[in-house]
Amino acid sequence: MGVIARQGIKRSIISIVGVLIGTISTLFIYPLEHEANGLAQFIAGTAALLSIFLGFGSSGLVVRYFPEFKKLKGYFGIVLSFGLINILITTVLFFIFKNPIYSFLQKYGFDIDKINDNIISLFILAVLLILIRFLIYQSSNLKRIVIPAFINEFLYKIFFPVLILLYHFDYIEFSTIPYAIVGFYAVSFVLNLIYLKTIGGLDISSKTIFSLPLSKVKEMYSYAGFSGLNFISATITSRIDILMITMLVAFTGTSIYSIFLFMSNVIAIPNVSLNQIASPVISGSMREGDMQNIDTIYKKTSLNSFIIGAILFIIIWSILPNLVAIMPSEKDLMPYIYVFLFLGLSKLVDMFTSVNSYIMIYSKYYRYNLLFLVVLAVLNILLNYFLIGKYGIVGAAIATFVSMFLYNIIKLFFIKAKFDLFPFDKNSVLIVVIGIIVFLVSVYLPNFDFVLINLVYKPVLLIIIYYLLIKLMGLKADIIDLGEKMINKLTGIKFGN
Repeated sequence: MGVIARQGIKRSIISIVGVLIGTISTLFIYPLEHEANGLAQFIAGTAALLSIFLGFGSSGLVVRYFPEFKKLKGYFGIVLSFGLINILITTVLFFIFKNPIYSFLQKYGFDIDKINDNIISLFILAVLLILIRFLIYQSSNLKRIVIPAFINEFLYKIFFPVLILLYHFDYIEFSTIPYAIVGFYAVSFVLNLIYLKTIGGLDISSKTIFSLPLSKVKEMYSYAGFSGLNFISATITSRIDILMITMLVAFTGTSIYSIFLFMSNVIAIPNVSLNQIASPVISGSMREGDMQNIDTIYKKTSLNSFIIGAILFIIIWSILPNLVAIMPSEKDLMPYIYVFLFLGLSKLVDMFTSVNSYIMIYSKYYRYNLLFLVVLAVLNILLNYFLIGKYGIVGAAIATFVSMFLYNIIKLFFIKAKFDLFPFDKNSVLIVVIGIIVFLVSVYLPNFDFVLINLVYKPVLLIIIYYLLIKLMGLKADIIDLGEKMINKLTGIKFGN
């Protein structure tokens, strides 16, 4: 866990700086142009969803077969060729069945023109996202996640507000936005490619996947097929809301929803960081049969992720009305603050149940994950369709929470039954109790008329109370030790045991 925690904390620092930029953008820039922001979020979100269909599990091979093939010359080129073949096949299938798909969606009230008008940009962007995912996963195999995080998160946080400002001040047209997004990801792809080459991970030769024995090719196709269905279902569960809001409501609804979605994503920063570096470790441990190491990662990732996620959720929820009050479109946003509540809770559930997806995906039971995901993807689509119709964008947030909760609970008990692994221990109970206490305190904190006072004193006070309760109850966690060491290094403050 030491390597995972160190890499995770470095990546989190980059993410947090990006979040600061994203926070300013969310508070003061995105609300300036809800239509433009809605279009940008729709293009990015829909392309991400489309990339899962086009890649169809091929990027998962990069991590899954790395422990087995890492000494094989041309390994990365082999898995990359698999991905390119998948992209070609799925693209052809899409255009063959495009009209029936459009007819089906129009029948149920979806605005197909929003997709059709941007179909070329969406496909190019989707392919770029697949290729970037290959590069990021290979960097993760080499335990290098910091620079890719800088390229794909930090620069992203700068680009999007600049794009909206360019439109706001009439430097670009509304129709230019999709092309600008494609251009940004093209640059991102080149930067990731250069970085992977510098760390020796761009292992490409004349070999392709067909250079392998037929039995291994069949095995990899089988894994990728199930993995692809897993990723498709998981992405539907987590991203279909943006697409359905746009096609059932409007770009404005998408913009408002994406603002609260950004705030909820802040909570998941430690989860994304720790999971990305834990993934290849779990893959290797599963292949070696080291269940003790997996159990350790399972528990520690759950605890460390939730410790940070819980306090971030509490802080944001306690100051959310104050944040909205200083935003340019306060009246548009205030009625929808419960979007954050449900999205934030869904993030906490996912963090607390830890790396259950990776345990299943890299085990012999990966096919079962598909069954769970397909059922929940269908449930999420149905929930979004009916709840958006009844409650608007708040309904989409509720659908996401219900889907994520059910999915993680099912995986939790399945892993317990098959591997006798469980992510919770006495420390898990302690942090939940501490989180509830601090949440209740946050509810009763007074609000001052001067908004900036609330934005400063509430987070500071809640963090102090949270930390003191953790120390008082004797909760031990790597993330606390690392945080204390970093503060000691920067300020000289020493922390007692």
